[in-house]
Amino acid sequence: MAGLKPGDRIVSFNGTENPTWNSIRGDALLSPGQPLQLIVGRNGERIPLTLTPTAVTEDGETAGFLDFVPDYGDVPVLVREIEPNTPAAEAGLQPDDRILAVNGQPVRSAEQVTQFIRDHKSQPITLTVNRAGQQKDITATARKLQDGRERLGFRPDEEIPLQRVGLASSATFAVKSNLEILRLTGKALGQVVTGQRSARNTLSGPIGIYNAAAASVQRLGWTGLFGMLGFLSLNLGIFNLLPIPVLDGGAIFLLLLEGLLATIGLKLSMTVRERIQQVGFVMVILLMVFVISNDVVKLFSRGSSNSRPAATEPAK
Repeated sequence: MAGLKPGDRIVSFNGTENPTWNSIRGDALLSPGQPLQLIVGRNGERIPLTLTPTAVTEDGETAGFLDFVPDYGDVPVLVREIEPNTPAAEAGLQPDDRILAVNGQPVRSAEQVTQFIRDHKSQPITLTVNRAGQQKDITATARKLQDGRERLGFRPDEEIPLQRVGLASSATFAVKSNLEILRLTGKALGQVVTGQRSARNTLSGPIGIYNAAAASVQRLGWTGLFGMLGFLSLNLGIFNLLPIPVLDGGAIFLLLLEGLLATIGLKLSMTVRERIQQVGFVMVILLMVFVISNDVVKLFSRGSSNSRPAATEPAK
């Protein structure tokens, strides 16, 4: 609908020139149903387009997904893991199978396989795989599993060759990754302040953190574990620097305020400082109550949606 074509090179996305795929995906995740501007290079021309990420709600969380996948080149797409008692396991799919095609369409990325299965629920899906040099066709039909979602029950992944780099390149990559997380976190908080995103769909407490960490570890293993730990550490650092009394950011704010007052010969009394600390403490307690209650509501709503009969659920 946006006019995007295979082979287009994205040279600008949502105001970012020469974006990475992670930045494109991150902006889309935070912009469900919202038009985004992009510029593609096609036949030597710069063509402006407007793309609206598809809003998808799963487990009470709404995010924007792109209806296109990047071209990683000729990299193998492998079956990383298979869940027991699922259509994929019953059909005979095995770990390390290389997926060549899905319903006759050549496979270029793991996301392409995931999107195809998502778009063809309750329909037979034929995976053409290469196993130990032999080509096989494996057909399975997605069904609702224990998590309440219609899936085949396997995880595809690209076998992207690792690039050995030195300490400087590793540090540069780490800094860029952290800056990207900071950018997306700031954008999400800004959307909460402006009303573009609900706090319920943005903030999570211990239960939500556990569910996200478990899902990340299940999908990505040790990479997901350390990635989630880094993400949580960075987010806690950002939260701790917010100008809320009783937090480090609040202490810094009070020091700056006292410095400004000192320029005109004034200072905060001990009583005022105590009242500010009390207000900050109440704010933090209220925030804790909100995020925990929010997690419980999401947990029960997800549980009730998973327990509904399949025949009564609307088509997805």
